[in-house]
Amino acid sequence: MYIPIKQKLKSNLSEKQIDLIRKIISLSQLAYEDIRVNILGQVFPMKPTAISMMANDVCNSRCQMCLIWQQKKDFEVSPEDLAQIFSDPLFTHVQNIGITGGEPTLRTDLPELFKVACTTLPQLSSASMITNAIIEDIVKQRVLECADICNHYGKGFSVSVSLDGIGEVHDTVRGRKNNFDSAINVIQYLRDQGIKVTFGCTITHSNAPYIDELLDYAKQEEITGTFRVAEYIDRLYNSNQTNFIRNFDKKTAYHLGLFFFRAEHDFQTNTAIQKTYRSIRRMLTEGKPRTTGCPYHTRTVILTSRGDLLYCSPKSPIIGNTLKESAAQLYYQNLNKRQEIIKNHCDDCIHDYHVPVTFREKISFFLKCNSIHKKYNCSDLVKKSAQVLKQVKNISDTSTITTQKVLIVGWYGTETVGDKAILWTIIKRLRSRSQPPITIYLSSMHPFICEYTVKEMGLENIIIVETWTQEFEKACDEVEEIIVGGGPLMDLEGLNHILYAFIQGAKSGAINRIEGCGIGPLVNPLYVKVVNEICRLSDHITLRDQTSTNRCLNEFESSAITVADPATEYIDYLKSKPELLQQTKPVLGNKNNVSCFLREWLTNYSEDRDESSYRSIKEKFEDQLVGMLTFIAETKNLDIHLLPMHTFYEGGDDRVFNRYLAKKVSVAIQEKEPESRVRFARLPVSPLEIVHSMHHANFNICMRFHSVLFAETLGIPYLAIDYTGGGKIKAFLEEKGKLDRLISLSDFADGKWRNYLEKLL
Repeated sequence: MYIPIKQKLKSNLSEKQIDLIRKIISLSQLAYEDIRVNILGQVFPMKPTAISMMANDVCNSRCQMCLIWQQKKDFEVSPEDLAQIFSDPLFTHVQNIGITGGEPTLRTDLPELFKVACTTLPQLSSASMITNAIIEDIVKQRVLECADICNHYGKGFSVSVSLDGIGEVHDTVRGRKNNFDSAINVIQYLRDQGIKVTFGCTITHSNAPYIDELLDYAKQEEITGTFRVAEYIDRLYNSNQTNFIRNFDKKTAYHLGLFFFRAEHDFQTNTAIQKTYRSIRRMLTEGKPRTTGCPYHTRTVILTSRGDLLYCSPKSPIIGNTLKESAAQLYYQNLNKRQEIIKNHCDDCIHDYHVPVTFREKISFFLKCNSIHKKYNCSDLVKKSAQVLKQVKNISDTSTITTQKVLIVGWYGTETVGDKAILWTIIKRLRSRSQPPITIYLSSMHPFICEYTVKEMGLENIIIVETWTQEFEKACDEVEEIIVGGGPLMDLEGLNHILYAFIQGAKSGAINRIEGCGIGPLVNPLYVKVVNEICRLSDHITLRDQTSTNRCLNEFESSAITVADPATEYIDYLKSKPELLQQTKPVLGNKNNVSCFLREWLTNYSEDRDESSYRSIKEKFEDQLVGMLTFIAETKNLDIHLLPMHTFYEGGDDRVFNRYLAKKVSVAIQEKEPESRVRFARLPVSPLEIVHSMHHANFNICMRFHSVLFAETLGIPYLAIDYTGGGKIKAFLEEKGKLDRLISLSDFADGKWRNYLEKLL
């Protein structure tokens, strides 16, 4: 009866209506799950739907973050024991089982454990296992046998292979030589056999700097996997491994924050794992408590190789032995211990346990996005701004302003090295006033970025407010001065928060200022209107190049003063403090070198070329880069240093391109050790470290605008590659009379760099 009704409904409904019904049903199911599991799960306990089972408590690796390998083999539940345990009513709802260790493949009867699970757990749908893949042939054999059993019983099966880095990095973490090679061989073998295989990476103190290289490799080889931070876990006997577990200095913690942002947006597609990565990032960089759920709160249990039952892996005590007592009685009679774990330990647990996005989280996200869209829609803001009558204040000298509360807006929270230098200058100028402001707010799209920036730049007492939040809006209403600080006014939706702030400032009588910005690339008609309104609502405008100033006057009918880019003042300050540039060796060493500040050439700079033409020039350009750097290394006897001007996924992390380039150049000069002549920065690099490296280099090759500005202001030898097609880099060097130091990307791709090097190097 149900099927005919369903078919009739389908025939009378449009695809749009059917899709809406599906969404309503899906949300209803999600709401029920949220209420039953996350709200009522502690009040009305549920049977577990998943088991994490330790097949053994011994291991043949020597991992930094785990001391199971120090244990001696003792009692292990047999397949018959396991069948007895699983006959308990507690396990009638189990849908998934994961068999771990120790190292499970050390058990010759491992396939029998899977057989017991498949035959005694009535609702089982899938099974999985992990392996270190050290004994390659045995691991392959065991996994195939386990997969065959699961396939025979119609259960899903998957394997996770431990992989903590590339080559020696992995071998160091695992304490076994050649383990990386065996792990990769096992992964490839299982893929060839059609077995679902992923990798699991555990981040410790020793492999943290190298973690991006593993992600690069995984993307290149199309291997899926997950990343976790090593945690103190009682069943791993690792409470004394403080040198390796969660032992990161501030720079490394920030580096990991950048990494998990990249992994969330550029690698992982599972929304539950993405949510976990956000939680890990906030814990590492902002000191926030865990914000993602955990399956051990309600639906998952641990079963040890001795038959002991635990509520969770990291902090649960043994609540009893399932061979001696009923698992159900142990589980239900000790729930107060689970409550204690949740209360005392979960907020600080950084392990990558994850659960699906909840109904409340989904609704909250929808409402937040809807609110932002309504309040910050550029079209609506332009209309709203047009109704604001602005009485422009006559400001001839910004140093005489006496405002007490200031808000800085712009592209902060995604800042490059150059943006950091600009921010330093703006705040220095504010605090150099005869009556400096008492309160300075900084609007940030990603607060963890700015939190690190203000500390790195020595900027104290800055209040960071997240853009597009109530805190940001409150700051817009209460401040007396709003500054767009540096960076370009360009074709980006993020212009909306600048216009919003200026509208509020105009209404309240605050001073609205544009300080040292550029205009463009700006061609989108809507964003042109937004920038026009931003300029109209401004009381004082300074722009960093004459082209921007002319456009501001001619197109937007607003007067502006052309000034040096604010970052220049930061470089001049460092030049006046030679001890800062001499006191330590550069971040990549002090050998004779050419320092390179390069970036990937992306489609948004391809100047309307078609896809085929763009890719052809891009390939030639990269080949010529390799050729030039190889030529310099071999003929000039200089090391190659690759340094990033930007280290965040949004805007393009230069370190990704640098790693790619380093491999190519190392192969070209036939180096056995990739870093012997070619070195690249793995961790983020501060503006001071960039300037320090430039100052000590024999020659500099620059692409990003502020690398050119830094080099020119320092008065050091450099070649600039114009990847923007005659944009701000060309305008800057034209004003300086230094076009002889500029080569277009097209000319570079044609190999014309040799002529420039002969003159400059």
